[in-house]
Amino acid sequence: MAEQLDIVEKSKDAFLNLLSQLNDQDFHGFDSFVRSALEEYHSQIHTHDEHDEEDTDMDVEQHDGSFQPFAEYNETNTVHVDGFLFSEEDVDDLCDEGKMSRNYCLDCQSRNVAPLNFISHSASVLQLQFLYQVALANKVKDKVVVDVGSRLGAVLYSGHLFTRARRLIGVEINEWFCQLQRDMIRKYKMDDRIEIMCKDIQQLPDLLSKEADVVIMNNVFQFFSELPTQQEIWKYIRAQTSKKPGLLLVTLPSLQEQLKEAGLSPTKQMKGWVKEIKLDYDGGWFEDINEDELEEIKQVHLYKVV
Repeated sequence: MAEQLDIVEKSKDAFLNLLSQLNDQDFHGFDSFVRSALEEYHSQIHTHDEHDEEDTDMDVEQHDGSFQPFAEYNETNTVHVDGFLFSEEDVDDLCDEGKMSRNYCLDCQSRNVAPLNFISHSASVLQLQFLYQVALANKVKDKVVVDVGSRLGAVLYSGHLFTRARRLIGVEINEWFCQLQRDMIRKYKMDDRIEIMCKDIQQLPDLLSKEADVVIMNNVFQFFSELPTQQEIWKYIRAQTSKKPGLLLVTLPSLQEQLKEAGLSPTKQMKGWVKEIKLDYDGGWFEDINEDELEEIKQVHLYKVV
């Protein structure tokens, strides 16, 4: 026991010594690495059957709901503000003008209020800039890009304007959003390369296994499907995309986070399926970027099917 304590204390000292050698710019990159490494190691030491023969089905963790970060979100305490249409500055302006509020009343008394939860189902303009200018730079020319759950079409429009992708395909199950996207691509003459498929992604196996070169998924399942359904969809996506080694997957937030929220083991599911391509979030890509905006682009993650 004493020897173990000595090792722990020495490890603490060594870690603090490393921190003292980092400047402010280096610290953020090191912080991201440490958090990712600790999460990965924690998953590994709690995986008792890691070396067993790999099952072709997706292993499901015992899910008690404790790692569902959005479990408390409901119609009363949550407001949907589309990140593509409204920036944080836009929301601040609307609140200042009294057209929106960041709080809601807990018992109809003006002083007993609580903060509202703000969520978006679209990538923001900054995230789209990072997506195409950094994460996918020089990777989509003459390629087929598929946006699963294309909603308003933000990923498709920006891809049409700023890349030379051969085709940009939006898959959207909601007919109203499908019609909205089709109206926009016709109005702005983007139908030469953009196509909208109004279907469930599970009805389009060839799209993932044969046609797509890049698949983008932004908060696509966790707000719209029950856990068993999410697990089936991820099982399907893994099975189809695994048929095309080299295919690129982009997720917002990370694939690890989305799998965990679905009650799945990220370590098991990603093994033999994808390898993460580390992105440089601190490369000075944008002028005057603040900490909140930096966290925003850190939601963009890139993976390659192995």
